[in-house]
Amino acid sequence: MRKFLIILFSSFSLTACGQTQNTNQTTDKKSEKMQDETLLKPVKALMEAMQTENAELIRAQFSETATQAYGADGVMKTAEETKKWIESDIVDRQGKVANPEYSVISENEVVVKGQYSSVGYTNKANFLFIVENGLITSWRMRY
Repeated sequence: MRKFLIILFSSFSLTACGQTQNTNQTTDKKSEKMQDETLLKPVKALMEAMQTENAELIRAQFSETATQAYGADGVMKTAEETKKWIESDIVDRQGKVANPEYSVISENEVVVKGQYSSVGYTNKANFLFIVENGLITSWRMRY
């Protein structure tokens, strides 16, 4: 009888531990999804603002110190140069990404792929964004 009770108790303990672990995994997944959505928010807002050509909303997605570069190893523009670039290459030339696909690749990095087009230019988009404190701080265009 004692052996039966020990086996029964052990089985119950393992089941209870497994349920706690499943609950923690579910909570972790929900938390991760919320973090991803928070990270994606300014990037998705930027893509939507570009689509509707809303210059004010485009500008609002960037931090004051945001930087931009072309290529995986291109030199980042200064914050002031980046502001001018946003105006000349995105706002004035009506830059858009068709069918954007979003991937969160780290705690502050988002990749957007799709078809980029602006006045007189089109290419496949492969953009790496760094997001900090709810704003885009870096945009690397990796065509």
